[in-house]
Amino acid sequence: MTKYSTDFKINAVQRYFKENISLNALAAELKLSDEDSLKGWVNLAKKQGLEALAVKHHRSSYNLEFKLKVVEYYQTHTVGVSKVATVFNISASHVYSWDRAFKLGELAALIPRQKGRPSLMKKKTVKSTHQSALPLSEKQAYEEEILRLKAQLFRTEMERDILKKLPPRSDFSQTKPKH
Repeated sequence: MTKYSTDFKINAVQRYFKENISLNALAAELKLSDEDSLKGWVNLAKKQGLEALAVKHHRSSYNLEFKLKVVEYYQTHTVGVSKVATVFNISASHVYSWDRAFKLGELAALIPRQKGRPSLMKKKTVKSTHQSALPLSEKQAYEEEILRLKAQLFRTEMERDILKKLPPRSDFSQTKPKH
């Protein structure tokens, strides 16, 4: 069960846009514990419309390509987890956990696995799907390498841009050779 209904979220965001009221004041008036959830709703509505505020009553399963796209976007843009979550309309905890899993376990950590408790009934053929490290196909290994290189390129470009913006060193700070 969700804490706030879809109607409550939509009404709160509409009031924010119509009444020109601050996030703090509206959050206090609506008796929200903090303004962060209201700020998230407003950002989500700006990016994807009011329909994105609808409460989802189903569990979503995400394929490997989608997870890779999210991790790549997060690693190659200078935005936070919550902004990436609003772009892809997923939970911020998904973005954080997928990025962390990729950093710790590489691409194999993002491969979807069977969920739930295993059945107690004996099966005629037993296939083990819960391997600790699933072997990667050649294509997946290339995708992993490409993603790692894109993130490294992005970090290097940022470092280069920062170094370009530094003021030049003056002649006085450099030591001159004595004759």
